Amino acid sequence: MSPRTRAQRRRAQRDRRRAARKPAQAHVRWRDVPNAVRDWSELTRAQRTAAAAKFVAVAATLILTVVSALVGVALYGELVVRPAEPVATVNGDPIPASRYADFLTLRQFELSRELADTPRTTDTRDPSHPQAQLSTVTISAVTELTNAELMRTAASALGVAVDDAAISAALSEFVRGPGEAAADFDFAAAFSDIRERTQLDSDTIRAFIADRALADAVADHLAANLDPAPPQIHASQIVVPTEEAAETVLAQLDAHQPFDLVAEQASTDTASAPDGGNLGWLPRGLMPDAWDEAAFALRPGARSQPISTPQGWHVILVHEQSDSRPLDPAAAERRRQVTYDNWLQTLRSAADVQFLLTPEIIDWATRP
Repeated sequence: MSPRTRAQRRRAQRDRRRAARKPAQAHVRWRDVPNAVRDWSELTRAQRTAAAAKFVAVAATLILTVVSALVGVALYGELVVRPAEPVATVNGDPIPASRYADFLTLRQFELSRELADTPRTTDTRDPSHPQAQLSTVTISAVTELTNAELMRTAASALGVAVDDAAISAALSEFVRGPGEAAADFDFAAAFSDIRERTQLDSDTIRAFIADRALADAVADHLAANLDPAPPQIHASQIVVPTEEAAETVLAQLDAHQPFDLVAEQASTDTASAPDGGNLGWLPRGLMPDAWDEAAFALRPGARSQPISTPQGWHVILVHEQSDSRPLDPAAAERRRQVTYDNWLQTLRSAADVQFLLTPEIIDWATRP
């Protein structure tokens, strides 16, 4: 309808001028985006702008979808697949990476705590030193876990078990840590601190300590059948890496150099060398078979020819012999541990143990 009055005509003209000043708007449907891209040169500027906006939106949606899928796959691998991967199998039963990661965390905490309590003067080359154990714990943790699996099954066959009181006592000893605990030691606070530092829950820690308590009970059971006063010798030794080095040691001793002085200077046995090679009183079974056979055949005051063992070449000096001397507490504890280790090695020899640990699992388990 045409404007009837002058005012209406002016408003109509004003509206036409405003419309002329507005940029032209073009509509491009989603399904027409591919055609718009193909016929880009034939589009107006407005149509190009609309088509570009649609294209960017499509591309952004596709990228977001792909990224989300990749993140989802990565998270699924980290949270579901990786924890279930076996680090070993024992007679076909898998030990999952999640258990390995928890045990590794606990052992690293324990060894770090022991290292802080170890004098700096001790030899870090000693395999029993916490620093030496920390350097190999990612591998040794798998061995310890497989040993625990074998031990639990065999302990049941021996009729050995531990109750809640024994597990609680072992847990209390673990929480207290090395060294003397303060008179006002707060178990609850200390245990809470361990949980916070390791990010492990109480049940997980208690389960690992229960294995330790059971192993101690099995060791006690095996040691109970041992002779409390077996034949013993008081001996010293010099250990060197090669047969040639052992011949050099013999030449020094033949030249009347003191045994203890040569041991201090030449022996690679870090435990006995500072004490002139002195091993104290030993029953059979604490040293390698070849060592025992040679040493127990010697009379007091005699020394051996070089004896080869996996630890090196040994020259042995026997000071005294006894057929009825009670075992020293330290020797009794060593014999108890050696008896348990030999029993465990027998179990491993008869079992099907597969080592499946990979660098990827180690990286995942040690990631902060």
